[in-house]
Amino acid sequence: MGTGFLYTAGAGAVVALLANLDDIRNSKEVKDHWWLMPVALVAIGYMLRKRRNAHANAVIAVGGAMFALSYMAQQKAAQAAQQAPAPAGNDTAAPFGALQGQTTGFWYQAPDGRFLRLPNIVRRVVANA
Repeated sequence: MGTGFLYTAGAGAVVALLANLDDIRNSKEVKDHWWLMPVALVAIGYMLRKRRNAHANAVIAVGGAMFALSYMAQQKAAQAAQQAPAPAGNDTAAPFGALQGQTTGFWYQAPDGRFLRLPNIVRRVVANA
């Protein structure tokens, strides 16, 4: 194993360190555009390769790996957002669903058409003595 391999690995580590700094990672542009940082690394690696730099392949490899990891993280976040349960609360689409108060009971429709909410009452059967 020659020193060229060590220089390439070191350059890749430095690029990965710079790409994972909190100031860069937490910026609004990087959060909104998940692909921005990996594509920038691949572009920098391509420019280095055009200049025949020995570390260009390491920079391109780090950019490609970051792109794959960012893509998988973005897909998981999108699936989690789709599968998020509905917030617990009142069902406003149901009749009288937005009414607050007692949650146990049943709805009774009176002969005049009104709906009344009646509480659940435990009925006791009185034995005839």
